[in-house]
Amino acid sequence: MLQIYRNGENGEIIRGIGLSAFIHNGGYYQTIIGVFEDGKINCWGLVNFEEFKNQVARGWVVTEVPKGAMIGCHHLYYGNSTLEFCIEIDEFVKEVEDTIDLLQGKQTVAKTCIQAFARFLTLPTEENKSSLRAAYNAIPKHLRIYVLGDMGGEDYALRWCIENRDISQEILERFKKDYEWVLERYN
Repeated sequence: MLQIYRNGENGEIIRGIGLSAFIHNGGYYQTIIGVFEDGKINCWGLVNFEEFKNQVARGWVVTEVPKGAMIGCHHLYYGNSTLEFCIEIDEFVKEVEDTIDLLQGKQTVAKTCIQAFARFLTLPTEENKSSLRAAYNAIPKHLRIYVLGDMGGEDYALRWCIENRDISQEILERFKKDYEWVLERYN
């Protein structure tokens, strides 16, 4: 995530976050897609979210490049793609939308998930597990290992709670201890 800004029409500074993707303009060009707090997105032209989704649908903004296609990376690299890609375009669109929410001070999908996790740890019902699963699945796939802020843990506790049918009281107590900050902040 890259902190960026642009000047508004009246000279005001509009905060944003830059996300990496490709523009498919004949070739494929690695670029920073600027997502701004006013809901505008710069993808080699300033557009609103609906227009951005149209740019994605027509293949202007992509997250994957076919093997052998030419990639340009602004004065750093120009050559044939042999890369493996990990971000699906639909998941990238979800990330852009969530980034707008973050910049506008709205509830993000990660925060919704952490709140659902706190509810589940406090009251581990099937209904709360279902809510936790839905909240976790709303997070873009490529960001799901960072929800609890521990890249090394890769959201093990969240996945354990979602995937396991029966969760022992011992495991719940361990998760409550390990994620005490979640319970303090969101309960």
